[in-house]
Amino acid sequence: MKESTGPQALAVVARLAHALDADDFTGARACLDEDCVYVGRDDTWRGSEAIIGSYADASRWAHRTFDEVRYESEVGVATGAVVPVTFIDYLLKAGGRWHRYRCRQEFTVGAGGTIVHITHHELPGEREGLERYFQECGIER
Repeated sequence: MKESTGPQALAVVARLAHALDADDFTGARACLDEDCVYVGRDDTWRGSEAIIGSYADASRWAHRTFDEVRYESEVGVATGAVVPVTFIDYLLKAGGRWHRYRCRQEFTVGAGGTIVHITHHELPGEREGLERYFQECGIER
């Protein structure tokens, strides 16, 4: 399979990241290949609808669970067709106590200019810190 490289890959991944930051799942969906595969921490999703569903479900849960939720992303430098993004979630609960959780995902852009593969990576200590925050706030997932 031929892949997109450099500026084209960076542009489509940046569009996806900014759409996800804004809970714009229609805009995010437009960046994904219909047959995209997302290898997550615990699951693998196949197809753009399933992938967007997983992002949307996670965001809906966060908005129901926390007093305030903010998303931000940092798009890295493309290495060929692969572009890394650090996603940052700011979560507010329990009397003004904020928590910041970060993870990294790598996006591969195919020849058609859409994302064909996503791989999720936990950053050292981030998941453990999130689990502690959940426990301290009495949140079960």
